[in-house]
Amino acid sequence: MIPNNELLAKPIKLRNACIFYLGHIPTFLDMQLSKSTGAPLCEPSHYPQIFERGIDPDVDNPDNCHAHSEIPDQWPPVEEILEYQAQVRRKVEGLYASGASEASRKVGRSLWIGLEHEIMHLETLLYMLLQSDNRMPPPRTVKPNFEERARRDAEREVENQWFTIPEQEITLGLDDPEDNSGDGHFGWDNEKPVRKAHVRSFQAKGRPITNEEYAIYLDATDNEQLPASWTRQHANGDLSAHTPNGNTNGYTNGNGHTIGNGLTNGNGLTNGNRYHSNGYTNGHTKLHPSYISNILVRTVDGPWMGGRIPTVEEARSIYSYVDGRRLKEVRNARRVPAVNAHLVNNGVEESPPPRDPANSPANPHSALFTNLEGANVGFKHWHPAAVPADGDKLAGQGEMGGVWEWTSSVLERHEGFREMELYPAYTADFFDGKHNVVLGGSWATHPRIAGRKSFVNWYQRNYPYVWAGARLVRDI
Repeated sequence: MIPNNELLAKPIKLRNACIFYLGHIPTFLDMQLSKSTGAPLCEPSHYPQIFERGIDPDVDNPDNCHAHSEIPDQWPPVEEILEYQAQVRRKVEGLYASGASEASRKVGRSLWIGLEHEIMHLETLLYMLLQSDNRMPPPRTVKPNFEERARRDAEREVENQWFTIPEQEITLGLDDPEDNSGDGHFGWDNEKPVRKAHVRSFQAKGRPITNEEYAIYLDATDNEQLPASWTRQHANGDLSAHTPNGNTNGYTNGNGHTIGNGLTNGNGLTNGNRYHSNGYTNGHTKLHPSYISNILVRTVDGPWMGGRIPTVEEARSIYSYVDGRRLKEVRNARRVPAVNAHLVNNGVEESPPPRDPANSPANPHSALFTNLEGANVGFKHWHPAAVPADGDKLAGQGEMGGVWEWTSSVLERHEGFREMELYPAYTADFFDGKHNVVLGGSWATHPRIAGRKSFVNWYQRNYPYVWAGARLVRDI
């Protein structure tokens, strides 16, 4: 999706050029494999000096940035980087072929951390490309009929209801000993250890805030802080990109920022003649969940709409309650008498027949992974999906229409937190009070992350590029 002449571009000025990630992903993996196997680094062995770690500066003060790899005057040729990538992949294939990936939990951990690291940076690259006019369309994709979808979505819209979440004790995290003595799922340092939390009863909206609702708020409050994925319509009808980092791409290419095959790269909304979401016009995606920064929702938008953003514990309590209700529905379905009563005497006692669904206790993954059937994650679509038809049911983990869920909880140390040996700075570098936890996943998040009940992600509260939305909760 990145033309060669765009590899050196920086669609988001706060981050490295696109080519950095092409080298960073295999370099990071090779370093982890070297730690676990003792094998020498692939050549060029100096790549860690420039590719080990990227930049993530403070949005308010870009000069304030944590430790990162040196940025060279000139990046290596793309052909050299791709050959390096191929070497690392051959090394990985060798570990699987030899059985070392399963025989050694230490090696398995290094492979796992490399996989999830790549999963997360795939999303980084995509939200960077969302800010570029020059990317290529995703191959083998079909342009959705957004007009027809918008019409159908509008017909299905229902009230966004309040649901009462009962007082309950929830489980957070997982156990994964750093000495590799365990046999469960691997986890990042912020997932560990297992701990309990008591959450009081509260009420939560069924679905997240939509583009339309957010635009109404912006209009009513004369707020000029548009989401980064939106465009502004000028008096002459031209559209220009909203660029929070002060670096504009000029006017949009045609009807907003469109990708080559017409698959547009943002949400969509027109609000009078003022705001357009990046790519779709005529309100085609006004019912989609809105990409918004937490600071706007937390300080202004939430109270204006009659609620607040949930804490991590409250969001997890919602997810736990949803999973519990679904499990109860499955159990009740298994107790329904057979349609043909005479079959009971022939050994048929239940209809439908017993099985082990994804959220059944008989399924060993049910305690750690939620059932994502129906969730817009893992490239089910290449865009968010409309949510107003879901207002009459409570959204669980990963069910925000294709966006992460913001929480009001600041990323900070919890009881029992310890930096991980393979990557000690992974979480600890962001205990600065400026990052908030997000949960679930977006349309581009791999299900192994979007569905893992212990997984924790975070972003700076006012980072405008994150694919995250918000739902409201209130005290009772």
